[in-house]
Amino acid sequence: MKYKVSNDSKVYDIEIIEHDDRLKVRIGKEIVQELDVDFKTVGKGSVHSMLVGNDSFRVIIDKKMGTHRVYTRGHRFEYTVEDERTFLLRSLIGQTKVKAGGEVKAPIPGLVTKIFLNEGDTVSHGQGVMILEAMKMENEIKAPVNGIITKLAVKPGHNVEKGQNLFVIDT
Repeated sequence: MKYKVSNDSKVYDIEIIEHDDRLKVRIGKEIVQELDVDFKTVGKGSVHSMLVGNDSFRVIIDKKMGTHRVYTRGHRFEYTVEDERTFLLRSLIGQTKVKAGGEVKAPIPGLVTKIFLNEGDTVSHGQGVMILEAMKMENEIKAPVNGIITKLAVKPGHNVEKGQNLFVIDT
C-alpha cells in the first residue's frame, strides 16, 4: 500500500509491502530507502514494538483527527497519513480558488450530495458549502473567501464535471 506522510515542512512517499510476517517499507520515489521492519502491537491500544534492522523501538502512536502523533525514545513527531488516492483528491479539492468574489468551480468531477447553505446566506472563509462525492469519497467544498452566496448553480443529486460552476460568492 502506498501512502503520503506529511508534516509541516515535507511530504514523504511511503510504500508498505507485507512480506511473510514482516514489512518492507520503501521511502521516497527517486532515491528509495528500503527498510526491513518487524512491527507488532503490544497488548491493546497504541503501544507498539518495532524492529528496524538491528534497532529496537518502543513506539506509542496517538491517532486523532487524521493526525498521528508518534512518541519514541523521548521524541515526539506529528504526521498526517493518507493513502495516495485520498492525498490526490484532497490536493485537488484544495485548489478550489476564487479571486475577490466570483464563481467557485468543481475541482473534480463528481456527484453533489449535500448543500449546507442557501442563496443569500453569509459564508466565512473555510466554511463548508457543499459535499461533492467522487470515487466513493465525500469531499467538502469550502468557501475560499468571506462573502454572500449569491447563486447556487447545482442541486443535490446533480453530477458535475471538473471546472463546472458550483456557486457564486459576492465579497
